[in-house]
This record gives sequence, structure tokens and C-alpha cells, in this order.
Amino acid sequence: MRRFKTNLSVIFLLLLAIACKEQQKETPFIVNGETIKTLIKNSLSGDENSKKIIDGLFTFDAELKTYNKIDIDSIEINNATYYTLLLENQNPIYNLFAIVDKDLNLILKDESLNGYLNLNFKKSGSRRFAVITEEFNSKDVIQLSRSSYYSLEQYSSELVFRQFTKIKTSSKEAEQVVSVISDTAIVTSIFYPASKTSKTSKDVFNFDVANNKYVSDKNLFDSLVHKEVRGLNIQTKNPQITDAESILRFFNGKDPNVSTHKFSISENDFEIVLDSTWKKLGSITISNLVKQKLNGLKFISGKMGAGISLAAIAPTDSAENYFNEVLKNRDETKSVMRFSDKLIDNKNIYQLYEFSCPTKKILMILETPKSTYELNKAHYEEIIKSFLIKC
Repeated sequence: MRRFKTNLSVIFLLLLAIACKEQQKETPFIVNGETIKTLIKNSLSGDENSKKIIDGLFTFDAELKTYNKIDIDSIEINNATYYTLLLENQNPIYNLFAIVDKDLNLILKDESLNGYLNLNFKKSGSRRFAVITEEFNSKDVIQLSRSSYYSLEQYSSELVFRQFTKIKTSSKEAEQVVSVISDTAIVTSIFYPASKTSKTSKDVFNFDVANNKYVSDKNLFDSLVHKEVRGLNIQTKNPQITDAESILRFFNGKDPNVSTHKFSISENDFEIVLDSTWKKLGSITISNLVKQKLNGLKFISGKMGAGISLAAIAPTDSAENYFNEVLKNRDETKSVMRFSDKLIDNKNIYQLYEFSCPTKKILMILETPKSTYELNKAHYEEIIKSFLIKC
């Protein structure tokens, strides 16, 4: 009888242990606006796990306390859920608009927004848009507003229309209002509130299918704004952000070409064919997928959520001294090219390349979203084929 009691005790303890393990099972991560916002806040607070989950969202690091707002909205496109992320920072360098899918794959990323930001949605015909309004000053004293329209489509979104909508100086005030939106054109009305006359004008932006943008031959209001800004010659107190290089100088507080990596690279070192969806970020520090940091250049496509990073190394050096992966494949169609197998994580597909000739050697990292890789695969292959190292 005593042995029976002992066996019952053992069984009870085993059942208790199993029950405890079941209770300790982690609850599955549910993607929604609140969980995405928490991920972003945790990432900005330095949490490494959160940073890995939303890897690629931030180009520059900023402290959480410097953000004025972090707004997350959900939208349905063809019965699929997507999320818009709008982050407004005290420093416009860190302003960000992004769209991600339910798996947190990056569909669109725009870091070119300035000042105070507001987001709303519009629909016209078969098109749906996310519309961001910016309010900021140029040269300290010129008050400006600008609107950006992003197409909302399944698997892809991109900037299709961007125009200044208001300018106010000590001597002039003008506004541009979108009066008509259709699949084929956007019509705007331009007027001058402070003018004693009722002078108005119109501009028409036709949809350019080849470039997937609304464009105007006249571009009346933007031309007016650029003329006013260029014509004002004053000493400004605040730093003026005009291009990627000025962003990096402001961000680093030094010349962006200064780096621990002694080899520099410029567009004179290579040729690459990229369409208008790709933008040059400029000098960057490459730290992902490498053993040691590299100074290089980067091109990004907001439409595809893809990036191409380039860095130069000594012609006698080897990619394996920098990459964590071995480049097992080889092609000698143009330059001598070695490349890795595809590297796949939860969100992205990467491929590493080394291009060389007797006097130069260039490393490339191609980073693409896993969710849309097959859709854009032919485009990526054409880019790689177009790359030529200049010797």
C-alpha cells in the first residue's frame, strides 16, 4: 500500500510539471496597431528583439522621447490588412512614413518628410491614396505646406504626387488646392488670399503610366515656391536640409566621408542602371551582414522596399574578410563577379556580391522584401546584370 501511495505521488508531480509547462507557453504574437506601436517604442528604447522584428524600418536611430507622435492606422486593400506608420520627430531627419503588411514586411518607406505631419485617406475612381500634409519653414521665415499622395495597392505602394500647397512670406501669400482627382489626372487651383484682385490659375497633372506619377508640364506652384526660396538671401539660424549629404552632415556632425574604413567609393567607380523609383541615399555606414563596418553608398526603392549597398575594398582584398558568408558562385560575363547563395530571414532575402578588376574591387549587398521578391525578381536580376565596375 505504501508503494502505491508513492507511485501516486510521482504521477501527481509529473502532471503538475506538465500543467506548469502548458501554462508557461508563450502567447502567439498578434499583429495590430497597438502591438506595432509597442514594437516601435521598444525598438526606439533599445530593445534588441524588437529591433530585429522591425529591421529595416529605421535608417537613423533616435530616442523615443524625441518623437512628437507615433500614429498607426490599419487599411484594407483587396481583403488584405496593411498598416500605415507615421512618426513625427522634433528633428525632421527622423520623420518617417511607412506601410507594412500583416507579416510586418515593409511595403513603402519615405524619410523625406519635413515639419509637422498629418495623415488622411482619399479615394477617387479606382484609386485610393494615403495623403500626408507637411507644415514647415524654409530659411526660417518662409512658411510652407506640402501634400504627398501615395497610391494604396496590394503588394505595393508608392509616391505618385507631391506638391507644395501653401507659401507665406512677409510680402506674399499663395495657395494651391486639389480640386479634381481621377485615375487619369489631378487638377489644382491656385489663388492669392492677400491679393486685392481675384486672380486664380489652374494646373493639370496627367497620370504618366511609365513613371506611375501625376506630372505637369507647367508645375506652376512648385516653380513659384522654388523661386521665392532661392531668391531669399539671408543668414539662417537653423540648419537647412536640402539633400542626402546635408542630412548625413547634420546627423553625424561631421563630414560623412570620414570613417574607420579607409577606402571610399563614388559613382565614378561603377555603372548601374536604376529606374526612377530608386533614390540615392548617399554616404552611409554598412553594418548589417558584415564582420566590420564599411563606408559606402546606398540606393533605396520605396516602391519595392529594397536596398542596394555598395562599398570599395582593396583590389587584393577578399569579400570573405568582410562578409559573414562565403561567396561560392562565380560569373565573368562583364566584371569578375562572385556571389553568395540567397540568405533568407523572417522578412527579407539578401544576396552578397563581389565585383573585381585588376585595379578595383566593390562589394554589394542586395536587400529585398521576401513577400514581393518573386514579383520583382526579374527587375533585380536586370540591375545586377547592368552593374559594371570601372577600371
